[in-house]
Amino acid sequence: MSIKIPFKVSARTAKLIGLENFSTEEGAVIELVKNTYDADANNCILIFDLKIKKEKIVNEDGTEAEIEKFEKENSSIYIIDNGIGMNDRIIQNQWMTIGTDDKLYEHTTKSGRVKTGAKGIGRFALNRLGMLTNMTSLPTLLEVIDANSTVIEGREEEISSTKLIPNSYNVGFEWTVDWKDFDKKGATVSDVEAVLSDKENLNLKQELLSRFSSYPKIKEILESIDFKSGTVIEITELNDDWNKDKLGRLFGNLEMLLPPEEQNDFGIDFFLLNDLEEFGIVKRAYYDDYDYKLNATYNHSDDKVLQVEISRNELDIDALENRYAEVFKFDMMKKSPYKLEDFKKEKIELNIPIEKLTSEKVDKDLLERVGKFDFTFYFLKNTISDDKEDGDVRKYPYKSINSANRKSWLKKFGGIKIFRDDFRIRPYGENGDDWLRLGERQAQSPGGAGQRLGGYRIRPNQIAGTIKISRLYNTSFQDKSGREGLIENDEFELFKNIIKEIISLFERDRNVIMYNLSELYKRNNEEIEKLRRAKEEAEKIRKQKEEKGEKKASSETQSNDKPSEEDKEYSENEENMADAILILEKDNEKKDEELRLLRGLASVGLIISSFAHEVRSLRARLIPRTKYLVDELKNHLNEEELKKNLDKDDNPFYMIDLMRDEDVKLKHWLDYSLSTLKIDKRERKNLDFSQYFENFRANWSKALEQRNISLELNKIDDNEHIIRAFEVNMDSIFNNLLSNSINAHYGYNKEQKKIEISWQKKGDDIEILFSDNGKGLDKRYKDNPEEIFNLNESSKTDNKGNKIGTGLGLYIVKSIIEEYNNSSISTIKIDNGLTFKITFKTRK
Repeated sequence: MSIKIPFKVSARTAKLIGLENFSTEEGAVIELVKNTYDADANNCILIFDLKIKKEKIVNEDGTEAEIEKFEKENSSIYIIDNGIGMNDRIIQNQWMTIGTDDKLYEHTTKSGRVKTGAKGIGRFALNRLGMLTNMTSLPTLLEVIDANSTVIEGREEEISSTKLIPNSYNVGFEWTVDWKDFDKKGATVSDVEAVLSDKENLNLKQELLSRFSSYPKIKEILESIDFKSGTVIEITELNDDWNKDKLGRLFGNLEMLLPPEEQNDFGIDFFLLNDLEEFGIVKRAYYDDYDYKLNATYNHSDDKVLQVEISRNELDIDALENRYAEVFKFDMMKKSPYKLEDFKKEKIELNIPIEKLTSEKVDKDLLERVGKFDFTFYFLKNTISDDKEDGDVRKYPYKSINSANRKSWLKKFGGIKIFRDDFRIRPYGENGDDWLRLGERQAQSPGGAGQRLGGYRIRPNQIAGTIKISRLYNTSFQDKSGREGLIENDEFELFKNIIKEIISLFERDRNVIMYNLSELYKRNNEEIEKLRRAKEEAEKIRKQKEEKGEKKASSETQSNDKPSEEDKEYSENEENMADAILILEKDNEKKDEELRLLRGLASVGLIISSFAHEVRSLRARLIPRTKYLVDELKNHLNEEELKKNLDKDDNPFYMIDLMRDEDVKLKHWLDYSLSTLKIDKRERKNLDFSQYFENFRANWSKALEQRNISLELNKIDDNEHIIRAFEVNMDSIFNNLLSNSINAHYGYNKEQKKIEISWQKKGDDIEILFSDNGKGLDKRYKDNPEEIFNLNESSKTDNKGNKIGTGLGLYIVKSIIEEYNNSSISTIKIDNGLTFKITFKTRK
């Protein structure tokens, strides 16, 4: 006897299969946002209600500190949308069916959107985020039973069927599940139950306004949305430790979730209840400040043609026409699309058979399976001169750009990203992911756009782009099991090569233009061209010299070896000249870098200087203003009575005392800033260190007093300690040293924080010791303390190890000191504090 028996799936296994698709909490939130899009929502609102508890801790040095602790069990996440909602039948038959095939066969929504999901396990994203889920849904349609009578074999029978009717009575449904039930021992999927109940006369909008009545910004958004239907999901007992850093990354990922276009049919709002100003509307990565834009559309039609539009925005057309007009007399620039009239067009249009972008060996059926796609590509230089060797702004009539804005935008939105049915597929183009290997490609041909004809390759840190595919037309592109990327099959490999060939269309266009401009420059600037050739020759000599040394060291050369024509023998004088040219080139690069740094610092000074008059007026009003306010309040309030009857924090006189303390700090900073602008400080004169250090202590007294740090001055002998110097230079030196000492005391010494400056005459030198009893030199510099004087060296980091110091302070100190003949600075004590020895030569 044989019987048919069904398979059983344990509840825990079903849950694990679902959770494997959401390796991160960010991925789970994004999946739920996609579900709102599939529900034809115009708006999706994400609200994080994170409960924070403050606790006091004791640091290793005995000081107390207050930390914020996240309470997972009391926090909530809300996902709100105004989509079509779900009725009870849909909740039971589709939402409650694990791995439902609804989206697999019903590709599009009623509004024409292509649905983003197909596996039917998105609801496990709820479990990935928290252990309890409550969902309230108001559907547009209700499913009701329709009873009809019919005659079967002479008998009248009633046949029941269902039909959809408008939800005119506003019947809603509430669904609740405890995901911990899936972990019960021996439970199968059919043993786990959720609770479903109906809610009559549900006013979803009013419920939301009531729930978030204390948050005006959220109320404003809710009031602007039509909630005739929609869904509200509340997730509690959260699994993850959310903080502002994580929320910031999620917000950034949501900005990149949708393609960078001006679409208004789907918007996302993001709120943190603890700080409503932190986030807000999720904006798309739309940008119009580019050097090149390329649009490529492949419609997969019978003619198999790729339609390409190239927009040039890098060069100043007026300058090309007037100052660089001779370039259009070159042979290559006489032909379209390189003629002057082509540059004046808004865009260049090309129609290219797709076979031209692939090898003849490519199987036609494989190409057919790639399917249709759209590709938009942007090239944005990081700086006005994008290539060290070939970026001379005199060669090319570049348009001016905002380098800071471009770098910031590229850091956030750079890279080529893939979007399927208007939603991004991770991780392509995310966090520097160079999935097309453009970096390797550029390393093999590293020349600039104008150096030679052919072989120019773009760097991956200068580009952004979006590729649009669809579930309907690119069926060969399947997700990996973890939903992190597409399966690397033959179709996808061919697709990547086609994309690279499309990018090469831009590279060839820019290469031809820049090469011809470079040739024009060479012809018109013979002296500069000689210098360039000299550097090239010097580099060649250096390289050959190194190779000869390596061969000699490895005993690979033989006595009968003859140098080839390429291995030209150079004389010792030629080698010395080549070394000198390269040394001078390195020195110039260092000086250029220092000049850029100094320009930046000078601009800060200029800004302060330009507002000096207004700042002086503000400084004069700072301290008296609180006194005037207190005097006026005393005419209306009894200060002593308030002290008796009010908590200190509610007492206006106490609040004014706090304001006065802040005003004193601000006045001290303004005094210091304005003192650096005095003209006499920028004149070289006899500077007496004894008098200088007294004034120095007076300027910093308030700031040090607030931090409980004492500054001791110690004049060791009775000699004169005078040098010929700029006082502003001394300010730069000792202000930087003092600032570092203040930071060295932070969280280290609870009491007896001390900074000491001592000075004495030693022969023709003045020796100054600047010391503190802070935490000493960071351990990474203890083997080589002199590294702290290098440019961009800093030990200041945040709690994640990211550098937050500028790395300029001690570099500036050492640079200034060494400008004074035979003067120097060194570290002489690095543990239990730090001591610098500064030696200045006195002039006879």
